[in-house]
Amino acid sequence: MIVRTIVACVFLVVLSTVVANSDTIGLYDYWNGWSCNITDGLAYKAIYVVHWTSGNVTASAFSAPKPACWTNATWVSDTDPWGWPGSSQTGKWYPYGVCITEPTALYLMTIKFVVQGSSPPCCPYPLLPNPYEDPEHPIVVDCDNNIHPVPGLVATINSNATCPCGYPVAVEETTWGRVKSLYGE
Repeated sequence: MIVRTIVACVFLVVLSTVVANSDTIGLYDYWNGWSCNITDGLAYKAIYVVHWTSGNVTASAFSAPKPACWTNATWVSDTDPWGWPGSSQTGKWYPYGVCITEPTALYLMTIKFVVQGSSPPCCPYPLLPNPYEDPEHPIVVDCDNNIHPVPGLVATINSNATCPCGYPVAVEETTWGRVKSLYGE
């Protein structure tokens, strides 16, 4: 009986990790989180932060500073329906107030810019960690108060066929010899 209880507890911990790790937080052109291709216009641009979750979450933390390649944009402000302190440019922490148990898309905030419509194509705009919470990853907190890293999706300003938006590509500096050693002889 004790072994079954221990196995069940381990299973639940692993399951909660898998569920939380299937979440993503991203920057989108629309509030519903359907397009990460951000079109630079003239005058005012709103970018929406959306947390896609499979459930079992109660908070998130991230930042979304204006990328250097978006040369003709000026950050104006954030609109946050909950009014939590912090900003998209320096780091934001979002306690949701309840345990979100069902899969859903959570609108978190709107980032507002003034733009001139002349930004270069293919400017990546990544969602980054909140440096005050985790210097390496955006995070979510599950309903048991466990912290999990999540991928921050990369939006693309003025995207085209050569620069689609979506998940970041993990890269690491290495040597040709180390790559060859992966395949052995």
